[in-house]
Amino acid sequence: MLTPSDPTMALAALIAGNQRHVDRRIHVRAPSVSARLPLQSARPFALMIEFDHPGYPANGRSGHHAEHPSSCDRLSDTFDVSAEQLHSFVLAPGSSDAASGRFEVVVSSQDELLKMVDGSVAALGCSLVVVLGHLTRGVGVLEVGFQQLELRSFELIGRFLSTPGVLVTSVIAGRVRVVGAIVDQRDGRVHWIGEHPEQRALLAAMKRSK
Repeated sequence: MLTPSDPTMALAALIAGNQRHVDRRIHVRAPSVSARLPLQSARPFALMIEFDHPGYPANGRSGHHAEHPSSCDRLSDTFDVSAEQLHSFVLAPGSSDAASGRFEVVVSSQDELLKMVDGSVAALGCSLVVVLGHLTRGVGVLEVGFQQLELRSFELIGRFLSTPGVLVTSVIAGRVRVVGAIVDQRDGRVHWIGEHPEQRALLAAMKRSK
């Protein structure tokens, strides 16, 4: 399997990889088939923007989930790809951390995030950007938590698509897709919520502003 270079193929690879991951967790067995690439041929094809439900830090980094690190999967495991194929930014307002892991960077503001995502799309050549919310075990009413994460995901995507730069230019040209998703940390399943519902209008406004 070659590293996906087309936005649609990249999304399909992540969807299929997550399904394999969920199937393995359901059957509680070691992976029998994997699409992971050998290290020497792997390169980033997807850029992940991770964020949390308010009050519940993602992936057990700190706070509520620090005592349960085993309850959360590594991002590369969640999508059954090599760690080198994903580049992750974690939006953690107020965080003083500069980095966490080789392919993960913690940023403290949306402005900083926009600059880093724009630069990474150009430098890495990623064809897919996923804005990924974490639905944690401790979020009260799940339907409400899911809705809040969905709204937050589209809010961030809307900001990306309303800011001039490499990312929005690449989306207009069809070289990059930006989609929202929510990962349920109870079973590792990723729920894909798609592109921003007003993407066409947002991109049209960017074209007119040039």
